[in-house]
Amino acid sequence: MSLSAYELFSAIAEYGNMTKAAESMHITPSAASHAISALEKSFGFPLLYRDRNGTTLTKDGECLLPQIRAILSQEACLQERVSQIKGMEKGTVGIGVIDSVCRNWLPGILRSFQEKYPNIEVRIYQEGYHAIEQMLLDNTIDMGFLSLPTADKFTTVTLAHDRLLCVTPMDYEPLNGSYVTVEDLRTLTLILAQRGYDRIMREFLEANQLVLDPRYVINLDHSVLAMVESGIGCSILPELVLQNCEGHYRVYPIENNIYRTIALATLRGRSLSLAGEKMIQEIRTNVERYLKRS
Repeated sequence: MSLSAYELFSAIAEYGNMTKAAESMHITPSAASHAISALEKSFGFPLLYRDRNGTTLTKDGECLLPQIRAILSQEACLQERVSQIKGMEKGTVGIGVIDSVCRNWLPGILRSFQEKYPNIEVRIYQEGYHAIEQMLLDNTIDMGFLSLPTADKFTTVTLAHDRLLCVTPMDYEPLNGSYVTVEDLRTLTLILAQRGYDRIMREFLEANQLVLDPRYVINLDHSVLAMVESGIGCSILPELVLQNCEGHYRVYPIENNIYRTIALATLRGRSLSLAGEKMIQEIRTNVERYLKRS
């Protein structure tokens, strides 16, 4: 079966729509439908459900998707090595990025990387920790920013230790005036961004018997900050989130400082492309430069 059929199947899984996937590959929807039908006939079972709402993968299709994407990744590695031998640098790199990294680190990383490697395409997926882990497992992305510790299925490179801080409305003052204690937190309405809710935070809450307010299920850090500014409650946010982010709120250290560790993760055992290797090098260099300036 041709690689183009695998590319089409992967694109359909990404877009959830046959027409959009066909457009991304510059073919007609009819040609895409014929190609998928041929692929299903070759495998001997359906890969997709098609209805008026779009296209979804069957259970068998979901099972094959990571392997098909792994094949495409290996083909990309091969073509990049060929290009390297010819004296060119080409390729594609997919990166899963958490919100704070996207705002503070990513612009500089992309700018310097594209200046050095204009022929390498970089695809950015802004998500939370759990979604990034799943995209790594599905071979949707080559690398992703995660908070340690994470699953043993990933190989990680530690980038930074990011202090967690308590953000409160302007009229709040902790009992001792200079930092927030666990006892202070127990008296406050606690609101956290679900996409930034990692294992370190969960362990901190459980160890100190702190409970999130169930009325507020918020995804993004900036939405949480807006609620804090309005006086609804307080939050615990990483220092990187709060950098270059002015607002009408107060920020206090937390007793016995707690940190999240930001790392760059790849799927353990997966061969990284030349473009991927260059991106990892660029990320490390830029993050080190950023931390020295901070």
